[in-house]
Amino acid sequence: MELREDTKEQSGYRTFAKRRSLRLRNFDYRHERVYHIVWGTAGRSLLLRDDLAEAVVAVLHERADKMSMKLLAYCVMPDHVHVLLMPGSEANPIRFIQSVKGQTTHRYWRLGGCGKLWQRGFYDHILRSDENVTKAAEYILGNPVRKGIVERMEEYPFSGFAIIEPL
Repeated sequence: MELREDTKEQSGYRTFAKRRSLRLRNFDYRHERVYHIVWGTAGRSLLLRDDLAEAVVAVLHERADKMSMKLLAYCVMPDHVHVLLMPGSEANPIRFIQSVKGQTTHRYWRLGGCGKLWQRGFYDHILRSDENVTKAAEYILGNPVRKGIVERMEEYPFSGFAIIEPL
């Protein structure tokens, strides 16, 4: 259904010429909570290259260690990345994702890529107290199976998880 231009303005949804923030307004992302974060590539299936997918995995681990993030689970798919993480005190998941995207873009260029690697922004979901962290990790690790890339999640080389203890 197409909205008429005057209807768009009345609804307050008119966003062209402006970028809407994807983050929660006035939310302090530095809390020790579990975050499920997803972001996509700028082009289709850029991460099908093993060398690039391996570089993304390496940067995830490097940045997590350097920025006090517990990397609970991750999965680098051909066209997007899933991460389940918990920041340490004062660590910021937004800065973590920005850093990962920046570092991986530089590695992409060194590997012969050109232009943008990632789409703008990312999607984040803050797990609520009634949501199971292990189930969220299983969902992330099950992505390659659901997409028909592998038959069992253990076969996929670009995913991993930490031993998840009750949080």
